[in-house]
Amino acid sequence: MKNILKIITMLFVIAAVVFAAGCTEKSEPVTENNTTENNTTQANETVETGQIVTEADNGTSISLKNGENFTLQLRENPSTGYSWQLNVSKGLTILSDGYTQDEAPEGKVGVPGNRSWIIEAVDQGSQQVNGIYKQSWMNTTGTEENFTLTVEVD
Repeated sequence: MKNILKIITMLFVIAAVVFAAGCTEKSEPVTENNTTENNTTQANETVETGQIVTEADNGTSISLKNGENFTLQLRENPSTGYSWQLNVSKGLTILSDGYTQDEAPEGKVGVPGNRSWIIEAVDQGSQQVNGIYKQSWMNTTGTEENFTLTVEVD
């Protein structure tokens, strides 16, 4: 019985050391536009260079030059099953799509966060971004929250 307790204790100690080592990963300082200070990126990482668009910009329009990008940030709580389903016109390309959860208060799970897309203008003209916030398995009823943005590309 003592040997079993010693083995269990050793396993707990090893697990604690491995966990602690994983929590001490060094990160680079981040600037206002979420890129590292020396402006380098890792493979498949997209650098945000344009303006930031949020829910406050719903129903408005922005102007970009062909080849420029912008960041769209919308609040989301995927733990409830709700997420943004985004569609962009052919003159726009989604370069990246990510989610950052807000800090969870102790003992809480399922807190909301921000969904962010970096979208690039790839063709001139009037382009559209349309989003609907709903649970993917539910039918669209017309009462869902929507987001619309017109992007005028020169």
